[in-house]
Amino acid sequence: MQDLKRMVHKLNQAVEQNKHIIGAAVGCGLFAKYAEIGGADLILVLNAGRFRLMGYSSTASLLPFGNSNEMVMETGIQEVLRNVSSIPCIFGLCATDPGIVLDDYLDEIRDVGFSGITNYPTVGLIDGVFGEALQEAGISFDREVAAIHKASEKGLFTIAFVFNEEQAAQMAAAGAHIICAHLGFTKGGSSGVKLAISLEESAALSDKIFNAAETVNPDIFKLVYGGPVNSPENAEYIYNHTEAMGYIGGSSFERIPTEASIIRVTELFKKYQEVKSENKQLRQQLDLHTAIKQADYVRYITSYVTMHLHEPITFDHLSKELHLNRNYLSQLFRKKMGISFSEWLIQTRVGTAKDLLKKEHSSIQDIARQVGYEDASYFSRLFKKETGMTPSEWKEISHKNNNTPRN
Repeated sequence: MQDLKRMVHKLNQAVEQNKHIIGAAVGCGLFAKYAEIGGADLILVLNAGRFRLMGYSSTASLLPFGNSNEMVMETGIQEVLRNVSSIPCIFGLCATDPGIVLDDYLDEIRDVGFSGITNYPTVGLIDGVFGEALQEAGISFDREVAAIHKASEKGLFTIAFVFNEEQAAQMAAAGAHIICAHLGFTKGGSSGVKLAISLEESAALSDKIFNAAETVNPDIFKLVYGGPVNSPENAEYIYNHTEAMGYIGGSSFERIPTEASIIRVTELFKKYQEVKSENKQLRQQLDLHTAIKQADYVRYITSYVTMHLHEPITFDHLSKELHLNRNYLSQLFRKKMGISFSEWLIQTRVGTAKDLLKKEHSSIQDIARQVGYEDASYFSRLFKKETGMTPSEWKEISHKNNNTPRN
């Protein structure tokens, strides 16, 4: 019980200091080790992590590809527990497993060194005909609630993944220390789900879940997991729009960054010279990411527009991308650039068109499209308003100047 009190006290301290609680769901000792070094507050050992290491999607965690509890126990004993020294490790318990005696198995989980449990894999992810069949067979979410209740009674720390308000209230009443709004499988990467609810929908759902849990236990910790929350920026949006105190990530911490890193490093070794020559686009992308990290929103806008000049661009779209109030962003832009966004966009498009007219033999229509105007007539009128000349006149004068012999 003393260990449990210390855990709760430490998490409360983090919340009081406005530090987000971070749980890293891992599938091997190496990832657990570096998550601890990175500052994670909790390590969750889940069967989904093992499947990700095999190259499968996390959805494999719900299919009969292996014994979930045996996989987690083996990974915990052989890899994770021996690599993590200072933060609690949580066992991903398949509570609906008919092959365990729950009371005895919880004792075994505690005795090998785990500090708590979470209900994963969870039947809460299964709906439709199969979900109904499981319910009829008695393989229900109620078993997961019972496991959380029993673990809490034994002094184990408990994290409850829930999908709606009713489940949140059940888990809070069962004694869960953390209620985690499960927003679905994580979006992103080559094996991640392609469809997920939006950030706005995620925030609304999380709020309902948190309110239901808080009604039962005002002291419960509130976290989110999965869905579109796959980056620090998206997590920040959830923090700003809900009462979330932190985030649990699996794919976001290991699969997605590992995929990108391995692919990129392999490409660099394989075709270094080719990669060197593509630096212009890469630099633009890096500038974009750096701008976001530094909260330089105006720099983000100018970099984004440069990369997407040929596309329709609206200030509303940019403000939504950055999750900022449109009027606030507009004021920031005018303050830094000295002109409005619409004025700057026209100047940028016309300036790019002038450069293209100097050196290209493309038609006016083609150049108009390259700078974002489908209507060549409208482009020509705008160009003349800005420069005092039509695009054709500008092109002709530019070519004459280029061909004039110099003494």
